[in-house]
Amino acid sequence: MELLAAIGGLSFILASLVIGLRLLLLARRTRQLPEFAIGLALFLMGGLGYPILSVARMATGLHVAVRIAFFGLSMLFNMTGMVGVCIFNGRVFHPREKWPGGVTVGFASALVGALVLQSVAPGLRVAALYNQGAGVRLFMALQGVPLGWAAFESLRYHRLLVRRCRLGLADPIVADRVGLWGTGMLLALVISLFGTVLGCFGIDIAVSPTGNLIMAPLGLTTAGCVWLAFLPPAAYTRRVRARAAASGA
Repeated sequence: MELLAAIGGLSFILASLVIGLRLLLLARRTRQLPEFAIGLALFLMGGLGYPILSVARMATGLHVAVRIAFFGLSMLFNMTGMVGVCIFNGRVFHPREKWPGGVTVGFASALVGALVLQSVAPGLRVAALYNQGAGVRLFMALQGVPLGWAAFESLRYHRLLVRRCRLGLADPIVADRVGLWGTGMLLALVISLFGTVLGCFGIDIAVSPTGNLIMAPLGLTTAGCVWLAFLPPAAYTRRVRARAAASGA
């Protein structure tokens, strides 16, 4: 199971790094905020933040100060990435509305507040080494906000696109990719919620057998959904079009 969990974790890291970097390069050409926001989120959260946090928790041979520094860096990457997901959600699904900006600012403030709370008591050292403290619990719980928002908006829009496909008003490839992204975000939300709940019982999802049991299938499936959403192979897109044609979409 540990090997399977490692494969799932490494798959998620690889998908996040490759797709995040490609989106950042795309944003460099297009100068569009949504591509930059979600590319940065994937690159920092899944590509860098997750493995750095794993090192902080599991590399017990490292000096304590190094592990604490790695933990702080992972929190910074995760915080930036989560804010990026909020920005992406607002700009893609509600481009003409103002409330997403307020939600994003409030969410960022809550993340900073959680880290301040942890710093005051019991401290970042306890969070880094033992995954304990009210602040780190709150920080982990807050991670579900942008993921849940992304899953809800994407899956809602996917249903709309599917109905439009049946009328010949939408591209089935686009509908499929939106659905894959929504599914990936939903699975990421499940991972986040499991981590939060297990953490309340003193179980660190990154190092425990229970965490491995959860991370193995969910991490691998999440990586697959994100990869197909942004880098679908030609054979896969042909299959989607054939399926849509057979169903009359």
